[in-house]
Amino acid sequence: MEKPAAAVPAINPWAAVPLVALAGCVDAIGWLRFDQLFVSFISGTSTMLGIATAEGHGGRAAELAGVVGLFALGALAGAAAGALAGRVRSPVVLLLVAALLAAALLLPGGGEGALPPAAYAMVPAMGMLNTALPGVGGITFVTGALSRAMEGLVQALRGRAQHAVWAQQAACWAAMCAGALLGARLHLSWGEVALIVPATAALLAALLAALPLTR
Repeated sequence: MEKPAAAVPAINPWAAVPLVALAGCVDAIGWLRFDQLFVSFISGTSTMLGIATAEGHGGRAAELAGVVGLFALGALAGAAAGALAGRVRSPVVLLLVAALLAAALLLPGGGEGALPPAAYAMVPAMGMLNTALPGVGGITFVTGALSRAMEGLVQALRGRAQHAVWAQQAACWAAMCAGALLGARLHLSWGEVALIVPATAALLAALLAALPLTR
């Protein structure tokens, strides 16, 4: 008789807020480093893909399609790794995100081809980041967070929901903005070395996620 799988610890939704800031930081660095390519904001990338295709810019369209594919591949790998990791899903996935960001730090951000070599690590890292917290999907999708915050605010004012619900969603949007501001400032000051900050942050997040599992 097979033993039941170990239960995945419940995740506090507020744990997503620093990860959203991390995504915003990496996205800003990627946008500046890769000549206007989002590495985590795939909604924007998809819109740009449609425009590039309509305007007949085949090279740009291929570049953007590559970003979408790499993001999806990263999310797939993160989901698979998380399923195998079980109750240690968050630390394992975040450790893989940190490893990919560290690899991107060592890879060139330019060169011949549809995408810069560093993008092949940065983009999957952001797709993987979305799978780090079970039950808290869409870490990099702040459009949904902002709309849910407004819906939650209305429900809270009507006494049908707690204010903490909409506040957490609004905090995710604010975290994305703050992370993007930090990422842009880091890149403008440090250049390609700026990626060391979000890579270190992802590693620290993995260690913090592992702490409750050691008790």
